[in-house]
Amino acid sequence: MAGQDGEKNLFERHPRKTLAVVVVLAILALALVTDNIIGGKVGPRQAPLQRYVRLRELSPGTFEVIRPPAKIFDAEAGSQPRPVQIRVDEQGFLMPSRIHAHPDLVLAFLGGSTTECRVVPEENRFPCLTGRFLEKDLKVRVNSYNAARSGNNSLHSLNILLHKLLPLQPDIVVMMHNINDLVTLLYEKTYWNTNASRRVVLVVKPTLEGHVRGFFQVLREQTIPHLYRAMVELSQRVRKKDEEQDEFRQVRGRKVTIDRPALLREFRSNMRMFIDMCRSRQIAPVLMTQPNRLSGNLDPETWKEVKVMEAMGIRFAEFEELHGLFNQAVRDVGIANQVLVIDLAREIPAEPRYVYDPVHLTEKASKLAARIISRDVKPLAQERLQARTQQSSRSSEP
Repeated sequence: MAGQDGEKNLFERHPRKTLAVVVVLAILALALVTDNIIGGKVGPRQAPLQRYVRLRELSPGTFEVIRPPAKIFDAEAGSQPRPVQIRVDEQGFLMPSRIHAHPDLVLAFLGGSTTECRVVPEENRFPCLTGRFLEKDLKVRVNSYNAARSGNNSLHSLNILLHKLLPLQPDIVVMMHNINDLVTLLYEKTYWNTNASRRVVLVVKPTLEGHVRGFFQVLREQTIPHLYRAMVELSQRVRKKDEEQDEFRQVRGRKVTIDRPALLREFRSNMRMFIDMCRSRQIAPVLMTQPNRLSGNLDPETWKEVKVMEAMGIRFAEFEELHGLFNQAVRDVGIANQVLVIDLAREIPAEPRYVYDPVHLTEKASKLAARIISRDVKPLAQERLQARTQQSSRSSEP
């Protein structure tokens, strides 16, 4: 019906579109009414929670260039300070990783930043270099995977072992943990904590804001991933160092009670789980102690952290002793379970040219660690290769 001035109304001009809008609005209204009726029966309206087990790995496809301080490089061997690449493959392993399509031997390394060795030139990080030494010594093709990530404790490594390493069917898996487990258990009391950086179970409540953020994250990764990561790296450099790296700021200032038996019991349990998981899949497990320079001669930045610990009731001498007890726990678990223990804590000199801060290795120390590890795992590697040769011979017999 036209109006008094002869013009057609909206429905007359666009009957189909108008009818469609009315139908859609009616459906939405009906859905809201129905939802309220159901909600009145089952309780208040809540957005469903989504829970995830976190795979705390390096982001696949990462490419960064960092500039480590001069003290990292092996000046005695002619290594000069230079930019260092951090490349991560599509499976979240530090590169170089899958060098051979059909390797004769596969190694993998688990740990935190002391295994990650991110500031060391990639070809001299000990997980990579160990593979190259074994390859040269045994005259076989070796792939060596570095599955470590800064901040990881042994529970994170168990998760990575289960979901990332087992599908690779590695022959030998080497794990080194100490200080991250110690700090986590001291501050949080349990591996299953709510620390934003280190918790293993993530709880996500879907929201409109989250969906919008997710959309822009996908858009960003498809358009300017490298520019975005460069901007993040620049912003981290601008921030204050303590704000950037302090993952336990929420518990700072709170007095810590030290329950040594509980700390060691939790740590030993995870090491035994590591051993059992490996053996259940015919993988040779190897444990390592953690080199350190906690006995003294520390840099000023480290002493700032010491003051923070002391404010929480942890004397530095106690922390040093606990670190030593954790290393001894590694040895004890290895002996009790007849597992090879590579004692880097005793073989890497506690000197600044080898350990540039309390626990992180220089390039020189990383190369030394690779020689020690390749020497100690060589018999295991030979056993695996020999067993594989014998199995192949039996299968080829008529």
